Amino acid sequence: MNAPLVIKALTGGYGNLPVFRDLNLDLCEHRALAILGPNGVGKSTLLKTIAGLLPALGGDVLYLGRSVGRRPAYQRTRAGLALVPEGRQILTKLSVLENLDLSREARRLSPSAFSSRRDEMLALFPRLRERLEQPGGALSGGEQQMLAIARALLLDPVVLMLDEPTQGLAPIMVNQVLDALQQLRGRFSMLIVEQNKTFLHSLADEVLTMRGGRLIPNENTEPDHE
Repeated sequence: MNAPLVIKALTGGYGNLPVFRDLNLDLCEHRALAILGPNGVGKSTLLKTIAGLLPALGGDVLYLGRSVGRRPAYQRTRAGLALVPEGRQILTKLSVLENLDLSREARRLSPSAFSSRRDEMLALFPRLRERLEQPGGALSGGEQQMLAIARALLLDPVVLMLDEPTQGLAPIMVNQVLDALQQLRGRFSMLIVEQNKTFLHSLADEVLTMRGGRLIPNENTEPDHE
């Protein structure tokens, strides 16, 4: 099975201080891989390093068979390696529509292709359609998460990375986000960092635990989705 994302002996951290060392990971095509673990073990740091927001301290990131370890974050995003960051990081003073439209330039989609994808995202997240003219800061936490995910999906990703997508969300919003992501399973590969085990086992084909700077199989992983 093809693996659009491969990390080889990857070491990452802040400055010269490693948070994780020599991690290896293959994310196969159209599969959803999840990473569990307590705060502070390096899960978010790993995603930021893969996305290019933090420089790798060692090892390499291979995307679609090519090394991207020295490429800047915007080039990785433009190539279809998309990250929904922890805390959502939407632009609160821009409207929902303006937040979505930012993705057009990032991915350089044609107007017609972008419009079609935007309509698809608004069908996936109908709450956003009702709030297109509202500023991002006026949305609830769950609606902001939907907006952050929709914005990333508009990049037409090959690999979608999600960092703590249920953090701070009410249970009803967690279920809505889960339902949307389940509808998208198989269209691209997903790498998900999360602490909600029920959410992960409902979505992921495989769950790993990050412990001591290493990735190990999770003993409670549910059977693969078919």
